[in-house]
Amino acid sequence: MTAAIDRRPAAVAAACLASFGLGLFFVFVWSPLPWGWKGIDLYYEIALSVAHGAPFPTMHLVWGYVYFLAFWYRVFGDHQWIPLCAQVLLNATIPLMLFHLVSITIGSRVGVVAAVLTGIFSFNTVYASTQASDSVCTVLVVGAMLCLALGDTRGRWTNFAAAGFIAGLAYQFRPNMVLFPPFVAVVYLLIRPRTRLAIANLGVFLSVFALAAAPWIVRNYRWSGLVVPASTHGGVQLWFGTLQSGPYEDSWIYNPRAAFEFPPLDYTSVDEFPPIATATLAACPASANRRVDLVYWTSRDRTPRRLTARPDAAGGIVTFEVPVQPTGTALYYYVEASAQVGGKRLSERSPAGGADSPLMTVISQAHLSDLDVDRHVLDVFDIVRMIRYVYWNEPLSPGNRLDLDGDGTVTERDIRTAIAVLLHDRSTSLDAADEVSGIEHGDALVTVSLQDGSALSVPRQWSGLVTDLPLTTVGVGSMAALVVSRSRPFDLLRSAYVAPLAAADPCLSIADIGVNRVPYRRLPHELRRFTALALDNIRHDPIGYARASAHRALRVFVIEGSGDTRTAYQFNRAGMIYAAGRALSLVYLALAITGLALAVARGLPIAMLLLPIVFVPMTICFMLINARYSMTTQPFMFAFVAVVLVTASDRWTAMRQRRAAPVLPSPEAGSR
Repeated sequence: MTAAIDRRPAAVAAACLASFGLGLFFVFVWSPLPWGWKGIDLYYEIALSVAHGAPFPTMHLVWGYVYFLAFWYRVFGDHQWIPLCAQVLLNATIPLMLFHLVSITIGSRVGVVAAVLTGIFSFNTVYASTQASDSVCTVLVVGAMLCLALGDTRGRWTNFAAAGFIAGLAYQFRPNMVLFPPFVAVVYLLIRPRTRLAIANLGVFLSVFALAAAPWIVRNYRWSGLVVPASTHGGVQLWFGTLQSGPYEDSWIYNPRAAFEFPPLDYTSVDEFPPIATATLAACPASANRRVDLVYWTSRDRTPRRLTARPDAAGGIVTFEVPVQPTGTALYYYVEASAQVGGKRLSERSPAGGADSPLMTVISQAHLSDLDVDRHVLDVFDIVRMIRYVYWNEPLSPGNRLDLDGDGTVTERDIRTAIAVLLHDRSTSLDAADEVSGIEHGDALVTVSLQDGSALSVPRQWSGLVTDLPLTTVGVGSMAALVVSRSRPFDLLRSAYVAPLAAADPCLSIADIGVNRVPYRRLPHELRRFTALALDNIRHDPIGYARASAHRALRVFVIEGSGDTRTAYQFNRAGMIYAAGRALSLVYLALAITGLALAVARGLPIAMLLLPIVFVPMTICFMLINARYSMTTQPFMFAFVAVVLVTASDRWTAMRQRRAAPVLPSPEAGSR
């Protein structure tokens, strides 16, 4: 027994070395990941800019991993292998931390086996070879749980404080971890005696976590004026998750409701702050005395007003702050640049028509309703009005502009023309090709079939939401999808598209004009829009969404992959790698469930091991997920696999001992 105990540190050290060696192999020799060192989610590009002194530019991602990378790029330059080797080294500490965690909760023999399994088989070792936040987050979560287990055993507040700090760091690598400390605290109070010491230690844990997490929340508030505790990417992921249900559970891309991703016209839901108009300018000598004006008016006040900027010679993005507008307001605008060119004062407008063809952005939080408050553009809502008038005799509003062919009334021909000019947005209402293959109409439903096989239906009982228009699509870019996501100004329907001419001089060049495209306005708007789309999807099929979420909670532990190029990354030998990963993940999942059952049956104190396994799928199953999100749970799963292996080893040893034991003669045999 003593010899076995003496070998345990060596086995754990070997597990750490195996993890380190495998990690270096995946970095420098071969990795099954298709994106290589550069990684995903633009971490590399953002980290380089931050390393060179630029501020963190987004709320789409939390900033922890970017600053981790930026540190190495700042110190050593653009050498991607250096932060990857740092990740590999950090990852190699997981077997050691897991050994101590399992030794505290279950026993050192199981801890050794768990460490060895993690050192050899952890998917985290593979992801340490690319620039993605998951691998470092896993290290932090294991460290936090070890500190919690030590605090639970020793009752020391310092251990709880360390756990809170590490959990605060983990949250800034994976935003769903913002809920982990409250989850831990609630479970801890349910399973442990609620003594003053326990409550005080939990208070320390949560307080330190809040302090560690606060800089991210404060930064977002100072940058955008809004409280964004996680990342704005959560809205998009939630929307993807709601699309990935029912018959589209394997891939959201083929769900017809994906067509509603893009609104038919430009709008912003950030109505509590001044709209920010931006334009991009070319470099221009200071001697040109360049001036740039934003000319704007609104649907509530038609008086044109000017805001003036004096950009520097380097050009770049120029911004204009428009006064706060009430929700339900259409903001019209164009940009005018003037400069001293060749001894003359010249000017250019963009769009070239100026007040005759302005750009428009609507300020509104009616994400799914008719946003065209000023009846300025032709869009899908106008097509619905035309259909309801033609086939059900519903009256049109006075002053409507839907008689597109000018024959004095709205007919089926106008419906076809409206669809044609939306699909062919560079043609006119006179020459746009008719793409309608047929219109079926009845008392309850009208269905417009298009030439590519897609279709748009209008129910007579309609809520007024664009998402309540049934669609048949043949992909995101199908004709029906384009019809519900495009618009054209009525005043320009008879004007063919003319490519904008280059400015007479770079000093007059104006590009990329828009409102609220700066990240601190655009990202909160995207969060609101995609959340609204997600909630609407859930409203349409709550049972299907609940079923899909439950399935994803289990599937997060299993590598599935896909041969569909639109669904998953494709790479050399992908089929073989996905098959092997699926088989291994199923085996380890089955073993982990068996180990959990054994641990529960024996009454082992497994809460510290079980908490991350329960938390991660519980908080991400509502969204679009993949197997890499489960890496945070995998070390803890290996602990339960180790329970099975140690139990099997003990039973095998006991069986062998019974077989090897000498058979003593019975007393009756001796008397005879």
